[in-house]
Formats: sequence, C-alpha cells, structure tokens
Amino acid sequence: MPKISYDSRTIEPGDIFICLPKGEAFIEEATARGASEVLELTRADMATYAADYYGRPSETLTVVGVTGTNGKTTVTYLVNMLLEKLGQTVAVSGTLSTALTTPESLDLQRMMAEHLAKGGTHFVMEVSSHGIDQNRVAEIDFDVTCLTNISQDHLDYHPSFEDYKACKLRFMQSNGSRAQIYPEDFETVDLPDQLPLLGSFNRQNLQAAVAIVTALGYSDADILPLLPNLSAPPGRFEPVDCGQAFKVIVDYAHTPDALENVLNTARELVPEGAKLCCVFGCGGDRDRSKRPLMGEIAARLSDLIIVTSDNPRTEDPKQIIEDILAGVSGTTASTVIPDRQSAVETAIDRARTGDVIVIAGKGHETYQLLPTGRIDFDDREIARHYLTESDH
Repeated sequence: MPKISYDSRTIEPGDIFICLPKGEAFIEEATARGASEVLELTRADMATYAADYYGRPSETLTVVGVTGTNGKTTVTYLVNMLLEKLGQTVAVSGTLSTALTTPESLDLQRMMAEHLAKGGTHFVMEVSSHGIDQNRVAEIDFDVTCLTNISQDHLDYHPSFEDYKACKLRFMQSNGSRAQIYPEDFETVDLPDQLPLLGSFNRQNLQAAVAIVTALGYSDADILPLLPNLSAPPGRFEPVDCGQAFKVIVDYAHTPDALENVLNTARELVPEGAKLCCVFGCGGDRDRSKRPLMGEIAARLSDLIIVTSDNPRTEDPKQIIEDILAGVSGTTASTVIPDRQSAVETAIDRARTGDVIVIAGKGHETYQLLPTGRIDFDDREIARHYLTESDH
C-alpha cells in the first residue's frame, strides 16, 4: 500500500501526494521526489479519502471527542486514565501528544488505523475550532462528544465570538455521536468532596471525564473507586516543589477565563498575610483582544503581576506587553520584564514565606517561539533550577 501525504517534503518514490487548495506550487517538488499520483483535494475531500484509504477505523474503535475553550487537555487526560484503569487500550490525540491540537484528517485516520492494528479499543481526542472549521474531524465516527465550556479565544482566526461559538456547537450538533455531553449535563455529576485535583475548574474537568466514561457504559461502582488515584496532566496547575517556603505553580492558562480560574484557585492557597504573584504574557500572532482582558484579570486577582513574554512569534514582544498593560489598573503592583527567564527568577527572588507564584501561559511547553526563532524553554525547569541553585 503506497503512503499518502499532503506534505511534499515527505514524499518518497511511489507515494501519493495530496495537494490541498493553494498548495499547487508544491506539486513539482512532490513529482520530483517520485510521487506516483497527485490528487488535488479540498480538506473535506481529503477527510473522505483518508477515511476510506485507512478502512474507516473510527467505526470499529470507540471514539471520544472533547471540544471547548478550556479543559480539553485535562478532560482527555483523565478519560484516558480512567479507561486504562478499566482495562481498555487507549490512544490520545491532543496538545500533549501531537503538534496540532487536532491534527489533519489524514494524520488522524492513520493514527486510528495504527492504534486499531495494535489491538487498541478507544481513541480519545481534543477537537479544536480550527479542526472543526477545516474539516479535520469530518468522517470520524464519534461515540461520545463533550463540550467543556465556551469563552473568548481564537478571535485571530474566527471573525467574531459568535462565529467561534457556532463552530463549537456545530460540531456537537452535527457529528452524529450517540451521546452529546454539555456543561449542564456534567455539572450535575456527584463527586466525593476530597479529590486529587485542586480547584473548582478541575472539579468540573473531572465531572466531564466521569460523565464521558459513564456514557461509555461504566457505572459509579466502576468509576468512583478510581478517582483518588488520578492526577492532572503536565503543566496544568503543576507545583514546582524544591522545599522552598512558598508555592510555585505552573499552568497552561492562556485565555481570560482560564487565567481567572487558575488565579481564583491559587488565591485559596494563600495564607493570611501572604501574597499572590502572577507571571504571564500573551502569545503573538494570536487574538489581540484578549490581552487587555488578561491584564485586567491578573491585576484584579493578584497582589503582584510580572508581565513578560509568552510566545511572541513574529510580533514585537514590547507591543504585546503594551496591549496587556492597557487592561491593568488599580493598586496592584505591576512589573514589566520582557525576558521570561528573568521574570520567573524575579518572582522567586521577591517571594516570602507563604506566598504563591503562578507562572501562567505555557504549562507543559518545552520551548519558546521568539521573533528570532525557537529556543528551548520550560517554565518548570527554569523555576526548579533557580530554586535549587539560588538556595531559596
């Protein structure tokens, strides 16, 4: 069976090259590399072709799709843990495992087919608004779909919040899954008071995960005994503990709603007389309108904010910071330190006993995207190294 690819750089002799719209310039390269056939397809056509080519594996697998602004990674991570503890063989596609939150349809169908061939039973995936709009999840037979929440994000791609919301709802309403789970459904799920994940937002994530696994046919008697052994995914309200007298928490929060949830939860950990510090920035080449909103939230909920760079990409980091500062007002102390490593180290230097530092925006990421290119950068490792070397 010949390999198929939409990336001309990966073509080998005998492969089939799928030319997507506006990709005609790469046909010559694909042919030169030995493509046996060139198919000019839309993304919707590619989804159908890929599903047929790989034997429609989603019709055999049990497939779960989780969409929403926040919580997709945590919910899919928890569903994976629960299903594995229940004896299933699970593959997960999403922020922690793939380059794109929702890969192209060709890659998804290949991943499912490979998982099925190895004896896999379940495929759990994050479904982004880009993935929905670009037909990446078309032709996938979903068994359960879940909407975690909807708040502002990706307005650099969608023309309005209404369009973004409609995109998410279109996925929920039109994919034909046998169970559609909305927030009003999972928020009624009863959970024990003592849970292994901190914060009300994580309680909702766990409710969503339990609702999904319940929809797959498992009972409370199956699920509830497993909850104490669950954990949050990397970079989601993850503590960095080197024995210091204050808390350092790294979180992926990069939307206004996520940042507000994380800071509200962090505030619960701050003892009387101590302070909450938030180190954060905003991504470049992304929705600019959320920057002042995040500045306002950080200033309102923190005692000290240090505004720094996130992944500025091709934008001027100073302009991104100015956009954030437009939302900062009131008496909250604010400091601007564009270099993210210096910002993290400064927060640690200023911390006193009982304080809580939240380093937000990048979470599990191990790189930073700068105008000059990509560099290795991990908030957790930066904090851990400085805590250790500086004897805090």
